[in-house]
Amino acid sequence: MEWVQPPENTHASLAKAMQLMDGVELDLRLTADDQLVVHHDHKVSIPDSMLEGRPKIVEEWDLADLEEIGFCSFEKLMSDKDWLVPWQEHSKVACLEIKRSLPSVETDITKRMARIMKLATEMVDEAGIHEQAAVFYAFHKPMEKVAKMSGSSRPWSRLLPVVPRTGSHTSKRLRALPQFVSHSFSRLMRKQKDSGAPMMPCAVDYFEGFKRYLHFGKPVGLKGRQLKRLTRILGDFPVYVWPGHPYMERDLLDAGMSILTDFADPMMDLPCGSKRWMRPATMPLTDEQWRGLSKGIIPEDVAPWHEISDEQLGWKAVRMIGHRGCGKTSRPIFQST
Repeated sequence: MEWVQPPENTHASLAKAMQLMDGVELDLRLTADDQLVVHHDHKVSIPDSMLEGRPKIVEEWDLADLEEIGFCSFEKLMSDKDWLVPWQEHSKVACLEIKRSLPSVETDITKRMARIMKLATEMVDEAGIHEQAAVFYAFHKPMEKVAKMSGSSRPWSRLLPVVPRTGSHTSKRLRALPQFVSHSFSRLMRKQKDSGAPMMPCAVDYFEGFKRYLHFGKPVGLKGRQLKRLTRILGDFPVYVWPGHPYMERDLLDAGMSILTDFADPMMDLPCGSKRWMRPATMPLTDEQWRGLSKGIIPEDVAPWHEISDEQLGWKAVRMIGHRGCGKTSRPIFQST
């Protein structure tokens, strides 16, 4: 059957990805009526013609109106067994990105982000999610303050370099470039370890093409001497790389790093010629089975981790994570209702 990718951050996309992969990444925003909606962009991702006089900004809508169009309530998602049981019982994880609002919505974004973390934590705690199965993160330097204000004891991390809230896609990345230049991979890791983060979110730019040479310090990579340097720096600290391009997928996994992928098609052949395996952590293969994938052999009767062990897989397990569910999709997400 041909793969049909559901729209990003929707209920269907998130539940499907939680079934197919080792976990899911999603984006949380706070609505006008103090509820959590899963949505990436500042602007409601529908055509302007569908606004019908309503505001463009997500945070200025009530949750029910967003749900009517098709956007996903975090509370309703948490009541879906297809989503929840793998998270509760099968050692899968969720990376919960707290999205920053525009200055026009809230000047004190730390306070608003703390509210998001508090509400989400209450639901995650009530569901009995393991401590090593959920992490909050954001493009926000004072994440420690966010966590403290929220009262949450859940682990958190920072997305670095911090991308500004406002501006075009290109201008925001240009303004973040000085941080990238000043943060080598090893410096980035030291900062995450010093903050107490359980894992390090990391841009693929540190391993890809000429961009890995743009920062101060020695570059790391996925081949040869740079791979040896990467391995030495990594140790056993978990690194989650985005985006996990298909042409880099096997190299990233073989290097011991988890990936966030926008490609959830389990039958897709990788550019290197290998078959894919979407659950390297929660449905682990032997070395021989991994080698077989490169020869086009998909193993059968592989036991899920939860059937062979009572141990909770933590952040150190090398995983494939569905980015925004089954992957980023084009804009607008909903063309019509």
